[in-house]
Amino acid sequence: MIASVIVDILNNQVNRTFDYLIPTHLDKIIKVGFRVKVKFGPRVLVGFVVEIKDSSDFSGKLSEIIDTVDIYPAIREEFIDIAKYIKENNFSYYASALQTMLPTALKIKYEKIGKVINKDLINNELLPFIKKDIISIDKLDKNYQKIIYDEIVNGNIVLDTKFKKNRNEILDKYVYVKDSTIVPSSKQGKALLEYLIELNNPIEINNLVEDSGYSKSVINTLIKNEVLGVFEEENIKIEYKNNSIDKEIIFNDEQQKAYDQIDLKSNKTYLLHGITGSGKTEIYLRLIKDCIDSGKKALMLVPEISLTPQITSILVSRFKSDIAILHSGLSVSEKYNMWKKIYDGDIKITVGARSAVFAPIDNLGVIIIDEEHESSYIQDNNPKYDAKEIATLRANYHNCPLILGSATPSVVDYHKALSNEFELITLSKRANNKPLPKVEVVSLVDELKRGNTSVFSTKLRNEIIDNYKKGEQSIIFLNRRGYSTFVMCRSCGEVIKCEHCDISLTYHQNSNTLKCHHCGYTINNVVGCPKCGSSKIRYVGSGTQKIEDDLHNFIPEAKVIRLDHDTTRGKDDYEKAYREFKDKKGDILVGTQMITKGLDFENVTLVGIINADLALNYPTYDAYEEAFNVLEQVSGRAGRDKLEGKVIVQTYNPDNPVIKCVKNHDYEAFFNYEINKRKLTMMPPFSNLYEMMISSENKIEALKAAKLIVNTLRKDNKDSLIFGPLEATIFKKNDQYRYVIQIQAMDDKIIENIKNIYPTYQASKDITLSITRM
Repeated sequence: MIASVIVDILNNQVNRTFDYLIPTHLDKIIKVGFRVKVKFGPRVLVGFVVEIKDSSDFSGKLSEIIDTVDIYPAIREEFIDIAKYIKENNFSYYASALQTMLPTALKIKYEKIGKVINKDLINNELLPFIKKDIISIDKLDKNYQKIIYDEIVNGNIVLDTKFKKNRNEILDKYVYVKDSTIVPSSKQGKALLEYLIELNNPIEINNLVEDSGYSKSVINTLIKNEVLGVFEEENIKIEYKNNSIDKEIIFNDEQQKAYDQIDLKSNKTYLLHGITGSGKTEIYLRLIKDCIDSGKKALMLVPEISLTPQITSILVSRFKSDIAILHSGLSVSEKYNMWKKIYDGDIKITVGARSAVFAPIDNLGVIIIDEEHESSYIQDNNPKYDAKEIATLRANYHNCPLILGSATPSVVDYHKALSNEFELITLSKRANNKPLPKVEVVSLVDELKRGNTSVFSTKLRNEIIDNYKKGEQSIIFLNRRGYSTFVMCRSCGEVIKCEHCDISLTYHQNSNTLKCHHCGYTINNVVGCPKCGSSKIRYVGSGTQKIEDDLHNFIPEAKVIRLDHDTTRGKDDYEKAYREFKDKKGDILVGTQMITKGLDFENVTLVGIINADLALNYPTYDAYEEAFNVLEQVSGRAGRDKLEGKVIVQTYNPDNPVIKCVKNHDYEAFFNYEINKRKLTMMPPFSNLYEMMISSENKIEALKAAKLIVNTLRKDNKDSLIFGPLEATIFKKNDQYRYVIQIQAMDDKIIENIKNIYPTYQASKDITLSITRM
């Protein structure tokens, strides 16, 4: 028999299968999904068996597999096709796609042992090696290993593993954001820093590698440059407090109708569009219960920032020991134990962030993705994947429904629902029949004219003081997304935008220029506003520390709880802050994106948004979508119980269509505005966006290759839009010159052409091509 093996090397030239002979003594042991040791050139490497067949197309002499690494298939057969999908559709390494499906514990060294079941029946040659009915297989030579594998097949010995203690098992090493003002030089470093800022919680290094997909070398570079800090902490098992809401809540008419609409025996995708506080979570819980009552299992995905103590305590109290919660707070061994219980079928419900989509669950009956609009479901470094796409593949494989839930669905998914690709379910009112909070918009231009240069408008400051006097709580939200700096006139609110793309230009300090990150349009930095002529040009922004200081200045007696990377360095700091505010031991909560969703505080009646323009002017085509999502989500934190809520939105652009839609809590109006704009510009869902990065030590050769790719694509594809080649934002990195091509693909033909171009450069030693689906 012959095994097709993916060798565990992240290299373009070996991003394919290699055939190996299966030795006779392993013929009945090795299955698809096993990891094996193989000779690859002069080295012995680990590989994944992705196919077993009778013959090979290779004309030369095949090498034999040396041994197995695992005692059972580490990768379920279902995931072999998923890994292939990731490789082909996301231009990633086959090996890294398979690696991301494994828990960290399986990537560290362990030894295989044999547990003797029938000592009287086994081959006498093995008797000297038995100690307390255990044989250490890795310590035996090849001839004795063959005898052992025969005994395994005969049922006299059972394979097992023993982890080698190659690290301190008492202390875990955590990283946290130490200095977010230092901008990493690499794209991966910037993306990792943004991931950690949004996570806003220390994370164990091995879990960070597993959850985010970033390598330890990127993490170590940020530590070396003092962007990240490190500390060690004793590994203490996390216990979740039972929530008082441990019984099913009676549905209102709208919830009941939504629940009845979902058929757990179907393979449909449902988009559950429910406003904040409409009771989506209770519908999820009821569906999960129905699923396990029918003998099947459930998978629920949530964004990492939404995996709060609140939702976990509800799930644990409702389902007790039937649930596995996968999150960054677990140690490596805890995460492995959870993974093994899921693999063995002992867990009925699995809940986790993006990487939990690869949990080895059999007999799936439902997949639920909460806050489906969140960009954190997309991993944009190798292996690149979208958890929603993987969930769709898994739902199809298990013939079960996929439920996407959000108060602010993604524009692409809502368009699919209106086009009948998904089935749309709507919850238009809150579960307790209370109204959504009233939203008031404050013009910061008018505040400036009145001489108020504070980050707090007079209206918001007075409302905070009044709320404190009434004994009610307030949330103050500061948007922080990415590192792009846009230029704004504080007199009239004008933002300097690209003439061709209608997105804000990004300020580049080194060259003192403003550049479009989509088409490459560049101008010199402005000293005056092109609209009103004012010289009050500013780079907008203010930190949470300053906001906290200002709050203490005008309301010194108030207890302010701040949630950012400086206040949540210990792994339990976030939960402590959450509990403190939940128990009404704090008056004002100040924070960033992590406070915009998943939190339900009964006494919060005021939400203040410091500067909505920070969200509106991010230099991407979907900036308005991201802005509406975050502003509407944080607005939904107010007035969720008996008390009515109020939201104050501060902005330099009160007439912006997004601000108007947030003011009216009108998702449909926002969607109609956005979808018409995208249809006009042919942005998703009317096209697929791809970015090709061409890099080389030779600047001329890199540009030559980039121009060749552009000319090839333009020659064969007249309908799609191709921009570039342009110099990358960081043109020279690690002695590599980098050019970018951006593609708006209108049909499948150009996507196939992109796929055909990619292998051409896989074997190149001088040119590196990386392709990202945006």
